[in-house]
Amino acid sequence: MARLWNAVIAVIVAVIAGRGLAAGGECKSRNFGHGSVVCVCDASHCDELAPIKPERPGEALIVTSSKLGARWRMEYKSFSDFSNEINSSGPVLELEVNSNVLYQEIIGFGGAFTDAAGLNILSLPDALQDEVLRAYYSNTGLEYSMGRVPIGGTDFSTRPYTYDDLKPGETDPSLAKFALAPEDLNYKIPLIQRAAKISKKPIKLFGSAWGAPAWMKNNGKIWGKGKLNTSAYTTWANYHVKFLESYAKHNISFWGLTTQNEPTDGLVKDFQFNAIGWTPQEQAEWIGKHLGPTLKNHSLSSVKIMIMDDNRLLLPKWVEDVMADKEAQSYVSGVGIHWYLDFVTPAVALDLTHERFPDLFLLYTEACTGQWPWQPLKVVLGSWVRAEDYASDIIENLKHWVSGWTDWNLALDVKGGPNWAKNNVDSPIIVNAPRKEFYKQPMYYALAHFTKALPEGSRRIDLGATMLSDSVSLPVYSVAFAQPDNTIVLFVVNRYHSQVQMRIKDNMLGQFDMYVDAHTIMTIAWNK
Repeated sequence: MARLWNAVIAVIVAVIAGRGLAAGGECKSRNFGHGSVVCVCDASHCDELAPIKPERPGEALIVTSSKLGARWRMEYKSFSDFSNEINSSGPVLELEVNSNVLYQEIIGFGGAFTDAAGLNILSLPDALQDEVLRAYYSNTGLEYSMGRVPIGGTDFSTRPYTYDDLKPGETDPSLAKFALAPEDLNYKIPLIQRAAKISKKPIKLFGSAWGAPAWMKNNGKIWGKGKLNTSAYTTWANYHVKFLESYAKHNISFWGLTTQNEPTDGLVKDFQFNAIGWTPQEQAEWIGKHLGPTLKNHSLSSVKIMIMDDNRLLLPKWVEDVMADKEAQSYVSGVGIHWYLDFVTPAVALDLTHERFPDLFLLYTEACTGQWPWQPLKVVLGSWVRAEDYASDIIENLKHWVSGWTDWNLALDVKGGPNWAKNNVDSPIIVNAPRKEFYKQPMYYALAHFTKALPEGSRRIDLGATMLSDSVSLPVYSVAFAQPDNTIVLFVVNRYHSQVQMRIKDNMLGQFDMYVDAHTIMTIAWNK
């Protein structure tokens, strides 16, 4: 009887709140002993993120998240008259914005609607399912504006599959047997539709294929080392069109396509999950002679084609090789990039790509942590290191012409799956279905500092960084943008082991000094 009465009370509270759960508030923290805390969402509570909207003239809104446990703490700081006084014996970093110098525009931020994400989200009670989607796509969440949708299965499925799997020896060049999988109908499409209802803006979806049907490939398998048979190039282009048209029947349209998830994977001996190997020259031929014309012939020319969809280690050579093909070049809009090898690839690779192809946008299309063999813990609940890895890498990429960032799985379980190839990883939201709760990782808040402050159309502006005292090089990262309404947003990540004093300068308003604690992520916003 007590359990029934508690359930009745929960329903009454939800009705009063006018939403699936009781109204959110601050983080309900839990420490799993991994450096920082997670924020727990359950049937009684889930925290919400206030918008980054500075409302006090002459003052800056400062939003802080930190290793010590701050999550979306807000305070104001007043600009004062210009002064040269520095009241510190330690390092002082001066950041001066110049909104008269403009660079690239933001396209958006998002995550991937994988089978694993769908399985995990749908394993929760209905109200909590909506809460996960709100955490990403509502104004009280990350305000995501993008979503990646696998074309068929990935390793983050419970099985390898495509939309036209046949018995050995059979082929289907006309794609007469093409059909969306149960995973699309049960996991991806329903959640995309629910997210679209929650979002205040249209979601830019882009599709990415992992593996082709085995009968199209020269190794006869969905996975492993193998290329597409050249005789299947036209069929593979038609396959993409059928995917777009099948989703359109569910009122879901696509903003873009990538030409293959990690095309170098299929060139690797014994690669363990869904893949197709491509060289850039082969990809260019397929785009120029097959995919581009096929999209055009089906009135789908507005769908943006992104090449590469692989690590920036391949830049700028991959783009140069594709764009050398005159037929392909007219169909290409952008470059998809994965973050996994950023730590061994200088960001100048992005600069060179933009310099040589300024009309192509650069978009990060996949990122996650816990993917390396030397990381035995795939999911680390409360890892602040992983939050800093995200935030510092996002800043580095934004400083080098990147226009957005798409995370990998929207949600995984506490083991980082399911994944049929046992390639488990971490995620900003981790679902614990037996306990009917989910956890917002520090990575979630690291993303929020950018996603909530950089709406589409925001422009990067010039930011000068000068050490005023103590010449030591600090692991402090920063970048600045102007929103479409000219609100200035400045992002700072302090990975230093101690507090750093900063001077923030705007030639129109003045300056202010502030301290940034060790291991802290900040978004600072003000109106011109």
